[in-house]
Amino acid sequence: MKRTSWLFMLGISLALQSCTLPAHTPGPSDDKAQAPVESVEQQGKAVFSPNTDDPSYREMLVDWKLRSLKNDPEKLREFLLPMPKGADLHNHLSGAVTTERLIEWGAADGLCINQESWKAEPPPCVDKAVPMQEAMSDSALQQKILEAWSMENFQGSMLEAHQHFFDAFGKFDAVISDERSDDSLADVLSITGKNNQVYVELMRGFNASRVGKLAAKYIQPDDPWTEAMLLEKRQELIVDPVFQKTLADTSASLEKWVSDARGLLGCSTESPDPGCGVEVRFLMSANRTKDRRSVFAQWVYGYELTQKSPWVMGVELVAPEEHENSLKYYDDEMFSLDVLHRLYKADKQKKPVRIALHAGELIPEILPDSMEGQWHLKFHIRHAVEMGHAERIGHGCDVLDEESPAELMKTMRDKDVLVEACLTSNATLLGKTGHSHPLNTYLAQDVPAALATDDEGILRIDITDEFVRAITHQKLGYPELKQMTRASMEHSFLPGASLWQEESRYEKISNACAQDVAGSTRLSPSCKRFLQKSERAAMQWKLEEQLTAFEKQVVE
Repeated sequence: MKRTSWLFMLGISLALQSCTLPAHTPGPSDDKAQAPVESVEQQGKAVFSPNTDDPSYREMLVDWKLRSLKNDPEKLREFLLPMPKGADLHNHLSGAVTTERLIEWGAADGLCINQESWKAEPPPCVDKAVPMQEAMSDSALQQKILEAWSMENFQGSMLEAHQHFFDAFGKFDAVISDERSDDSLADVLSITGKNNQVYVELMRGFNASRVGKLAAKYIQPDDPWTEAMLLEKRQELIVDPVFQKTLADTSASLEKWVSDARGLLGCSTESPDPGCGVEVRFLMSANRTKDRRSVFAQWVYGYELTQKSPWVMGVELVAPEEHENSLKYYDDEMFSLDVLHRLYKADKQKKPVRIALHAGELIPEILPDSMEGQWHLKFHIRHAVEMGHAERIGHGCDVLDEESPAELMKTMRDKDVLVEACLTSNATLLGKTGHSHPLNTYLAQDVPAALATDDEGILRIDITDEFVRAITHQKLGYPELKQMTRASMEHSFLPGASLWQEESRYEKISNACAQDVAGSTRLSPSCKRFLQKSERAAMQWKLEEQLTAFEKQVVE
């Protein structure tokens, strides 16, 4: 149906009340009044006169169009691809790179592929290993590597998928070297830009494992896990030569990685890649499969790296949440994060260190079948928020299994803690989708949420696929997608004040821009000064510009 046709029919439908809009899932946009529709009789036909300058009106029309495509995923994806999608706040760099690129790099770097374990290995190629270069001309071999390194064509149970996913990282680990950091970043930025996002925060270890190994040198297994002990050991770690060298080398490398990645994207040429329009920052991720001493040392390193590099915004905690060490030391790690958080926050000379934590990525089937094992469903999200000071929660899928879930979600709402919803990941690895996924519950409880990709390379997706899934599986509409897109920028860790007067409320913009129309290309002097001082507000304004342009393109 042509654009003028569906708009004309929508006008008749609303004006004559002869039909209704498609069913709408209750969500945070339900209390908004519908924009008026004017119609007159002219030569026996109803004429529809849309007020496209009214944001509420445009939003309603875009929602109608979107819902009309909900049963056609291919056309729905085509419609959603140009939609501005804000930020991807939950993205593991190593798991985000396109798998085909990994195979190409392995071949170019002279690596071998073990045809039994399907691990990339350094040369010489012996026993079950053959040169990866062979995959460039052998499509069958390339397909086998592709399926071993990703979820492509995976056949098996949900638990088998869970294991296959986490095993994949170890299989291509030899390819993701520091020498490929610029290639990896360029690949992810390009994908992000092509899907019309303007910002991405990437998780990476940044050599934290080297510092983690130092922990055993300074902290004994039976040392009392107290604030005094941790502060003492922090100081010993910081002055260690390995710590200092790792910190200096990594900080220096980051600037070059970003610069080289933008060079690969042709950002200074006449034909720049869409990734050139994407801002990027990083989170240092501690590996929770190590013991509590190692995690603490990694976090000390992350806190110091945040002070040294403008590219690093804060810290994360990654790897399987159900790992035995993660379960054994979970609260000890939250306690140590609390100690560091309070220490650095008290020093006004230090740059704020932001905290995002994987929590609640659990289901009963992957936990020990014991009362103690299953008890971990009851508190991980709560302790991440209340003890670990998490500003964002990655996944948060088991919230309804936690003790007093309604009260927990109220706490998250009051603290303005955002949930990073990774729909494909949660469906593939946890079996959480549709009604079993808590996204709609979070939204109904007014907890901020944003869609994210998690590991788009391994999962074989991009952020547009997540928006499609939000509509087809979670039954969300355009108002909810727009709210989550705004939330992704509101809860980015970019420095500066928010564009919006109230946190996670998108009705009133900052007083400095009160006389301006959000997203307008014409700025008052006070608004211009405000946006120049705040990176976050500037990116939010850019998003509003894009949303306005997208909506007008759809409805005009």
